[in-house]
Amino acid sequence: MTQKLNKTLVWGIPTRVFHWLLAISFTAAYILSDFEQFQSFHFAFGALAGGLLAGRIIWGLLGPRYSKFSDFPVTFNKITAFVKSIKNSAHVGHNPLASLAMLGIIFIGLATAISGYMLYQIENQSLIIPFEGDFIKETHEILANLFLILVIIHLAGIAVDAFVHKNDSAFFSIFTGQKKGSAPNASLNGFQKMFAVVWFVIAFSLFILAFNLPVTEQQDDHEKAKYEQEDD
Repeated sequence: MTQKLNKTLVWGIPTRVFHWLLAISFTAAYILSDFEQFQSFHFAFGALAGGLLAGRIIWGLLGPRYSKFSDFPVTFNKITAFVKSIKNSAHVGHNPLASLAMLGIIFIGLATAISGYMLYQIENQSLIIPFEGDFIKETHEILANLFLILVIIHLAGIAVDAFVHKNDSAFFSIFTGQKKGSAPNASLNGFQKMFAVVWFVIAFSLFILAFNLPVTEQQDDHEKAKYEQEDD
């Protein structure tokens, strides 16, 4: 008779919803950034990503087990030990390298959203800062590309994990929330459930607000001037 393997609930519904909404919002915002006719969607998905990431920082401080930053094993010794014995290393939550990638995605992603908002305000002459608009634009593009690189690293890590730990891969955990093994389950208290609802309501509210932002003539003139300058 085959013994049934124990499973641990690692990622609760809010964490999984955050993951997939962030994947959708970043992908959409990145792709649509090159299409002027879809700028409203670019603004909206960028704002959604920003709202999700800002909430994830709070979730990392006040959220459930395994989602907290305090559960991220990012010390030098733990990272070194993991790299040396990656095949035999098992982590219920994020492993050391995944923790580094996740922290980078959260903070670089939030910086990308903030710089995008600043760029919009500058182009609409609603924000005056001691930097030129081109500097903020370049910063926004660099951050977005760094975000993309971190996402690729994250996906590569998942692929490596699936190859190295064929019988114990964490790949399906982001769908089911469960990993093989015996450990305390992640559970949500009343405050965390309430925060999760508020978190996603605010994020979608930002999506709607950003979608309705006007694409002004100042923006169009700015883009035309840039293209004319490049042609010259």
